[in-house]
Amino acid sequence: MKSNNIKTHFDRNVFLTFLVLFLVGLIMVSFKINSKVDCGNPDFKIISNSFTTEDLIEFNSIDDSGVEWEWDFGDKTSTKYQSNVAHQFKIPGTYKIALKVNGQCNVVKEIKISKKKELISPELIPNINLPINVKVGEEVVFSSDATFAESWQWSFGESLYIDGTDKEVKYTFKSPGEKTILLVVNGDRLHESRRKITVLDKRGQRTVIKSHIKEDPIQKTIDALIPDSLKTNSKITVPAVEAPPAVKKINVSSDEILQMLVGYSERRIDDRAIREYFTYNSIPVFNESGKRREVSELFKFIRDQKMDVKSLKLKKDQKTGKINSMTIEMKIKKGLFSKNF
Repeated sequence: MKSNNIKTHFDRNVFLTFLVLFLVGLIMVSFKINSKVDCGNPDFKIISNSFTTEDLIEFNSIDDSGVEWEWDFGDKTSTKYQSNVAHQFKIPGTYKIALKVNGQCNVVKEIKISKKKELISPELIPNINLPINVKVGEEVVFSSDATFAESWQWSFGESLYIDGTDKEVKYTFKSPGEKTILLVVNGDRLHESRRKITVLDKRGQRTVIKSHIKEDPIQKTIDALIPDSLKTNSKITVPAVEAPPAVKKINVSSDEILQMLVGYSERRIDDRAIREYFTYNSIPVFNESGKRREVSELFKFIRDQKMDVKSLKLKKDQKTGKINSMTIEMKIKKGLFSKNF
């Protein structure tokens, strides 16, 4: 007869193995929890006066809890591992700068790199001496008094070629209209000089057109009956053409131009009162960094604004005294803020 009592046997070794594995897992979980880094607010500073391919830019981590750093500059260069690093970008573009602190804390910032700035020096822009009146078919003399010039390239706006390579050149315009005179000295295209000139047709000036008066036959018969001795011997005289007046040299100072600009900004005068002192209507204006702008941009910038001008320099034509270009270091104030020109 079989017994109904079933005895269960539990192996002691299995129990011990299970207990050891449980304790090891518990230790690993506890270690992982305790080793987790509190990232807080990881961040870094970017230090540079400008951001071009010529600049060495500094990157500084400002996370006090950091002990390990990994920098990726997004330009396929090698990773750097210091808290403060310097880097130079070789190609213009937009880059994402990634910093990993303590192997877990990440922060990414974007930076835009441009080409090296080419500054323009107003004193290196050559002056062009040209006549007031130019007519088609007449030989005209152009020259430059730039003392630093060693070579010259002239173009007179009627072809795609260089029209002269001397300090003083002669040219005959073939068609009327507005022409652009271009002068490049020493091969420096950055400091080329441009002047506008209007070429008149061959007549040059307006001609007097004689009016055709219809003859009255009755008056003709009466005139025939009057003796010649009673007729008034009148002659038609043509007034002599007066020579154009000599060009009077203008003498205007930087302070006077500055006062006019202030008057324009306050709407006490219009821009026409200032433009009469320019050699042509749209002279170049340079800011302190050498950036070239049109004078119309200057007028728009200062209109109804409070000006703070540090310096104003004028370059004038030696014959007329009129202004060829201006260099101005200025900013306008808007409440607590200011903006540089």
